[in-house]
Amino acid sequence: MVVRCQVSLNGRYVMFNNSELIEDEWPYKWEHSPVTYRLNNLTNDIAKKEQQIRAVTVAFRAWQLHTNIRFKRVYDSFSNVDINISFQPLASFDNRKGVLAHAAYPGQGEASGDIEINDEWNWVTHSKLMNLASPPLVSVLIHEIGHSLGLKHDTRTMQSMMYPSFDLGKPKDHLHEYDIERIQAYYGKRSISQRLLDYFNKRNSEGWDFV
Repeated sequence: MVVRCQVSLNGRYVMFNNSELIEDEWPYKWEHSPVTYRLNNLTNDIAKKEQQIRAVTVAFRAWQLHTNIRFKRVYDSFSNVDINISFQPLASFDNRKGVLAHAAYPGQGEASGDIEINDEWNWVTHSKLMNLASPPLVSVLIHEIGHSLGLKHDTRTMQSMMYPSFDLGKPKDHLHEYDIERIQAYYGKRSISQRLLDYFNKRNSEGWDFV
């Protein structure tokens, strides 16, 4: 049985329904870099194709800015990748309309790291565009990618991207210091030269230009 984090909606709160919390960290991580990913399909909710592709890139960069692990997008549909990202119909989520997405932890064979997004929802790119019917792709993907990298939930503060719920009325797009500490414990810290490069790339990593 594949262990996944599942994201669902309860009122204005997105609930991350995996009961496994930080007290017992997931024992596996990716042992290579770059970790490859593929966006297998797109949703019709976001008119501009380049905007939803950019949303995926921004979500990965949120983690890459703080750790040694690297990500590489693969375009070839026939190549094996570490993380498959797909928009799926409601049936893939046991017809549970409240579910937004789910992700598999690493170390579980072919399913490792894979992220599925419920296309029943009306997706928008960024939290500044969200409402109770339109969840933000960047924010949900940041959380799910955290699980794909091996992080469980963290209940120490609601500001953590790995907190078990997300308030659709309050934008949250950035990693908390707890998220950063945990991912660095798995994959190490960025070097000084890497951080200097990050300084110039930071603006492009925060989704400031989503419209």
